[in-house]
Amino acid sequence: MKLVIAHRSGEPRVIDVPEPRGGRSFVTVRVSHAGMALPGELELIAQARLRTRKGDDGIPLGGHASGVVLDVGAGVKGVKEGIRVAVTGSRYVYHAGQVVVPEESVVELPKKVNHEEGAFVGMGASALNLVRAAHVQLGEVVLVVGADLRGLIVAQLVRAVGAIPVLVDESDFRLAKVHPLGITNTFAPDDEELVRALDVLTNGLGADCALITRAKDGAGIEMAMNLLRYRGTMVLGEFVGAKADIDILREKAITLTSAEGGGVAGSRWTERENMTCFCNLLADRKIQISPLITDRVPLERAPTIYEKAQRNRDAVVACVLTV
Repeated sequence: MKLVIAHRSGEPRVIDVPEPRGGRSFVTVRVSHAGMALPGELELIAQARLRTRKGDDGIPLGGHASGVVLDVGAGVKGVKEGIRVAVTGSRYVYHAGQVVVPEESVVELPKKVNHEEGAFVGMGASALNLVRAAHVQLGEVVLVVGADLRGLIVAQLVRAVGAIPVLVDESDFRLAKVHPLGITNTFAPDDEELVRALDVLTNGLGADCALITRAKDGAGIEMAMNLLRYRGTMVLGEFVGAKADIDILREKAITLTSAEGGGVAGSRWTERENMTCFCNLLADRKIQISPLITDRVPLERAPTIYEKAQRNRDAVVACVLTV
């Protein structure tokens, strides 16, 4: 079967590998669509020379996909052969024709959710976990910093829970992707209208919460702290790698927390529960993915998408690989 890797030479390649074998507690899935997680995959390609183990061609790319169950292990109880599913997990899910994943990383797709949308359910679970960590309340004003695909999903989730999303990004193109979905409070970080809009929305108090959706966004964190109200909340969606201004945090008594991954093991909202919840939101059309997709290409042409994204970040918002 075909597999997309970050080759040890520092470029993406499609190689032929044997189909993976199943296991007692694992589910074998024939992939139909794979969702690309950019810019994270581009970073892995750039680091491939250092991270590839001796004797390997490179590092498999991927993390999110949809397809049909081919086989279930003897220890699997909640998944049946032949059903349509979404799967997630970079340890098991690659851009490939077939994957073998643990049962807890598999959810059945509702009838109203197609495979293209299903390919991004794992990413949706991660976005949902970020919103849950913020304990967003009805009517609150929430800064969403970053309009990569994850940020565009987060903004929709904030609206779905009855809060008001204010999306901030340098790219007009990315911000415009959610205008047809009814999210119109979108601004560049240096836009004076951002401050004025927040004053109107919050009666001058400042945003209730800020969700940082992308890594290494030190400027976004500083901006968000200045725009938050007293005793506001900031949630980091992944490892940011930037220093926070402790003085501002203290002065405003800002609550700072993080929410990496798609859920919390052992809690009510595990990754699988969040995946199921996100599927239901897709089925009810409270969240939409298809309008955000800029590219649909066969898996064997995956390198062209990475090259396109490297040339122009705005060129690719969401991309799905067909198998």
